Amino acid sequence: MPRISTLRLGSRARFQDRWTGSISAIEITEDWEAVNVVVESGFLLWRSSFRLPLSAVSDWTDHSVTFTCTSRQAFGHEVPPVAVPSRPIASDTPVSAPNVSIAGALIDQGDRKVREIILSRGGGHVRISVNDVVFEGKTLALSAQPEALPRYRPDDEIDRSIHRVIRNDKGLTADEKRGLHFAVEGGIVTMSGNARVENARERAIEIVDAISGVMKVDDASHDDLSLETAIGLALDGAGVGRHSQIYARSSLGKLQLYGYVPSVAAADEAVRVAAAVSGVREVTNKLEVQPATA
Repeated sequence: MPRISTLRLGSRARFQDRWTGSISAIEITEDWEAVNVVVESGFLLWRSSFRLPLSAVSDWTDHSVTFTCTSRQAFGHEVPPVAVPSRPIASDTPVSAPNVSIAGALIDQGDRKVREIILSRGGGHVRISVNDVVFEGKTLALSAQPEALPRYRPDDEIDRSIHRVIRNDKGLTADEKRGLHFAVEGGIVTMSGNARVENARERAIEIVDAISGVMKVDDASHDDLSLETAIGLALDGAGVGRHSQIYARSSLGKLQLYGYVPSVAAADEAVRVAAAVSGVREVTNKLEVQPATA
């Protein structure tokens, strides 16, 4: 799955030998591929800047950018930037809306394409898709008013909010809070794990979706009743239920199979099929072998 992460202007630059400088601009092509970053170092009259290819970056977060080269190689211009037509986006890039500036970009770490622009506005941040902006000369023109744009919050900040609201919620049981898991990427939350009932999953989605900065919640979780139904269908589809009487009971994805099967091989096959069902965390075999009579 592609990893969308934020490259923030002003993020500290981490080289193989030391931390030095910060990101002052991102260079993009006409089709919004990020090709180079500009690192600025020093202070006052002693400031200097240099361009490095994004391919020299191993990772980036809201707070830092990690390079695969040393600062000596970077300052010595031993790592040449990508030589293609591009334009820089920086905090001083003109924006069509007043009192709004560019603060960074959400970039797909797979193809290095910019998906969204982060804008600084009134002490906070909002986000806008690159499909909703266009350059008019040097000015970034927005197709929507900044106050109508969704708020941007860093993924780690959203993650902390999720854990806080889930921990403090009175409608979820303690084991459901432990059984559900959340991963945040670019403001999109994926909920996985297990709950007792479907209502618990729906409640968790509702309270997480209401958190500021969350764009949407993708549900990849399972509840026990739905899981037991899926296991029954899987056993029937594999033909394991023939000449058998198998029951499945799930407790937050921990499964118990009990009943009767005609052979040890049939029991092993039932366990294998059940374990392969998405959402099953472990299987306890309590099946009894009862050979079929003539």
